[in-house]
Amino acid sequence: MSTQSTDAPAAEFTPIVQAAHILDLQRQGVIDITAGAAILRAIDTSRLGDAVQNWSDFEDRVEGQVPAEIAGAAALGRTRTETIATALRMSWRVRAVDIGTEALNLRSALAELAQAHSVTVMGAFVDHRVAAPTTLGHFLGGVIGGLETVWLRLSTAIDSVDRSPFGAGLMVGEVYGPDRDDIARLLGFDGTIQNTLDAAGSVEDIVALMEALAAQSAVIRRFVSELLAWIRTDPTSFFIDERWESVPEPGHAAHAVSARLQELEHRARHTGIYANGAVELLRSQPYGPIGVNWTLIARSVDGVIGHAEETIALATRAVREALIVNRAYLANRAGRLYSTASDLAAFLMEDQQLNPAAAQRIAGLAVARLKEQSLEASQITPDVIDAAAVMVIGQELKVEMETLGRYIAPRRYIERRDVLGSPKADRTRAWLAGVDQRMIQQRTDLLDRTRRWSAAIVAINAELTAAAEVREN
Repeated sequence: MSTQSTDAPAAEFTPIVQAAHILDLQRQGVIDITAGAAILRAIDTSRLGDAVQNWSDFEDRVEGQVPAEIAGAAALGRTRTETIATALRMSWRVRAVDIGTEALNLRSALAELAQAHSVTVMGAFVDHRVAAPTTLGHFLGGVIGGLETVWLRLSTAIDSVDRSPFGAGLMVGEVYGPDRDDIARLLGFDGTIQNTLDAAGSVEDIVALMEALAAQSAVIRRFVSELLAWIRTDPTSFFIDERWESVPEPGHAAHAVSARLQELEHRARHTGIYANGAVELLRSQPYGPIGVNWTLIARSVDGVIGHAEETIALATRAVREALIVNRAYLANRAGRLYSTASDLAAFLMEDQQLNPAAAQRIAGLAVARLKEQSLEASQITPDVIDAAAVMVIGQELKVEMETLGRYIAPRRYIERRDVLGSPKADRTRAWLAGVDQRMIQQRTDLLDRTRRWSAAIVAINAELTAAAEVREN
């Protein structure tokens, strides 16, 4: 195994893995209690010294502490490679759950903002053009929905990483092999990777984690990119909190930009790039057990996890701190720059009792005329409708302007969208209530995992402490 140092925090789990192995060998009667206690004391002594800087040093230090008569017993039925792979999975599952917890914090922040703005009217964009009125709460629901979808991938990836590869040996197991299920339980794993060749050389569990983190960052990047474009093109829609704003040229205060939002977009983009690089590295490994490349893999995967942690924590702060919504301006803009033939047709069918075909043709001609004249929906008039009606049914309709105005007002437009997932306020609130309920369950699932892992670590540390007390006595 390579003796290069590693930045991976998995070093702290290496003694735990080795201790669990010794406890299992004791239970199987491969080594007696006296020998097991001596090895546990050696593990405890070695981990209390200088910080472990590489995979080999710790094993050498343990071997140096073991009495000569049981030299080599600590490595019975165990390879260094599987110890490393197991310790890495223990580290990655913890860090992935930390990211999952922050992902829930981000979703909670977005849900709170969406709830507060479930009636804040704004324009919905299609191909960078305002297409119809919606609400800011509904707009944010698109981000929440994307993060919920990614959550399923992240949760599945955590489940996959939370399987023990220990006991695989180089690929076929060992003569003095551990009880693989017992080792998995001792280390708090949810189970084992059952095929030993798969356990020694599969990369797809880790690939799934990298792809989930890349997908999460992609959702964040798309959202922040949209906000930045919106702020650049329509800066009155949102105000940026001064903690997130900077002025690149002191002499041009009007050119203030959100440097920290740009940093967030940059981080999210590069998390995806680094994750893709890690996936490429993982899938470039030859078929079979992974050996000397674990250090390189660990550095790459830990780097992606670190970037993902920074990205999602910054995103949560951005939602909670950065954006100050200009409700009045958004509502004013929502009634402009959009046109929809379907609502005008519905109005003509309801107010004028026209048949659907005639109503749709009149509405289509009226909206087309608005576009030709570069007019906004709010500027549609009875005269425009009458001109279209003459062409379709040969007579004017004499629609009342007040009635028409009430019907095509943005809030009325939204109220008529009474379908599942629509921007209608009660629909948005009902959906957000479901989001909250799902997050409660997801937090519980994460907590159950971490409690299981913590209990396993506490139990093994208690064994090491007991062995140390025997040494001191």
